[in-house]
Amino acid sequence: MTASLHLLLALLPLLAAKAPAARKAVEKGVPFVYVGGFRPEISIFRLDAATGALTPAGSADGGKDPAFLAWEPRGRFLFAVNAVPEGRVVAFAVDQKTGALARLNDASSAGVGPAHLSVDPSGRWLMVANYADTKPGTIAVLPIDAGGHLGAAVYTHDFGPGTMPHSIRADHSGRFVFVPCKGGPYVAEFALDQSSGQLTAGTPERVAAAPKAGPRHLDFHPGGKFAYVINELALTMAAYRLDGGQLTEIQTLSTLPAGLTPAKDFSGADVHVHPSGKWLYGSTRGHNSIVIYAIDATTGKLTLVGHETRTIDKPRNFHLDPSGKLLLVANQNAGTVTVFRIDQATGKLEPLGAPTPVGAKPSFVGVLMLPGK
Repeated sequence: MTASLHLLLALLPLLAAKAPAARKAVEKGVPFVYVGGFRPEISIFRLDAATGALTPAGSADGGKDPAFLAWEPRGRFLFAVNAVPEGRVVAFAVDQKTGALARLNDASSAGVGPAHLSVDPSGRWLMVANYADTKPGTIAVLPIDAGGHLGAAVYTHDFGPGTMPHSIRADHSGRFVFVPCKGGPYVAEFALDQSSGQLTAGTPERVAAAPKAGPRHLDFHPGGKFAYVINELALTMAAYRLDGGQLTEIQTLSTLPAGLTPAKDFSGADVHVHPSGKWLYGSTRGHNSIVIYAIDATTGKLTLVGHETRTIDKPRNFHLDPSGKLLLVANQNAGTVTVFRIDQATGKLEPLGAPTPVGAKPSFVGVLMLPGK
C-alpha cells in the first residue's frame, strides 16, 4: 500500500466527521431573504425560521427589472439579471452580517431579455439564459473575479429564433450544463471546461421534449443521478436519469389534479428538489399551486403527494431554505411572499401566518444563510 493511500485512508474519518458539522453550520446561520421582480429594487428581509415572519432589512437598486437572482456558493456575491431587451447582469457584494448589497459592476448578458442566471459550483462562472422570444435565443458564460466583479462573456451560443432558452444550470459536479429551451422544445446538453468557461455540445446535443411541452426550469437530485424539468405549456413534470452529462427521460406526470381541465392562463413555472432528495416541488400559475411529489431514491420516479393552493397567487418562483424546513413562494399577482413549513415526514406544506407584502410583481424569492451579527 502506497504512502498516499495510507494518508487518504487516515483522512476519510475526519472528512466524514466534518460533513455533518458543515451542514449544521449552514442551518445555524441567519437566514436572509432576497426578492426581485419587475421593478428596480431588490428587497431584503430577515427570516424568522420558527415563525416564518419576514422583517424588512433594506433594499438595493437592481437596475431595470432584476427579475431573477443567484449567488455564488459561499454567499459572498449576488447577481441579478435585468430582463430587458438590452440584457444586463448586475453584481453585488453581500454584507455577511447585515445582508446588505453593495453594487460592484454590471456587464452585458450577451443577448436579449435574459430570464435566468446561475453560478457554477466552483463560483468562477456566471451563466445566463437570454430568452429573446421572437429573436435568437442565446446563452452566455461570464467570468467572476476574486472580488465578485463580472467580466465580458467568454462564451456565447446562439440557438436561433423561437428557441427561447429559459434557464441554465450546471449539475452538482460542475462538469455539465443543461439549458431547457421552451420553444425548442428540448433540453440542450453541454460540457463545461471549468478552467476556461467554454461549453462544448454534448452527445447528444439535446434531448427532445414532447411537442409544445415548453421545457422551462430544471433541478437536480442531490444524489446526482436524476434531474427534473417542469414543462410550462404542457403542464407536466418530466423525470430524467442523469448519466455522464446525458439525460434520459424515465417518466412524465401532470402537475395538475386528475380530471382538472386547464384554463388558458395555466402555465408551469419553477421546480425544486428537497435537500433530502425525498420530495419534488413544482409551481403552476393560473391554477396557483405547488405540486408535491415523492421521489423514489432508487429509480428517480415520482409519485403524486398532493397540491398546495392556500395564499398562492401566480407562483412564478419559489425557493426552499438550505435546511429543507421552509418553502417560500413569490406571489407575482399579489405582491407578497408566503412562507410554508415543510412536513419532514410527508413533504406536505403548511402556511406560517399570512403572506408578507414585498412590493409589486415579485418574480424571485431566495433564502441565503449568512453568519449575521
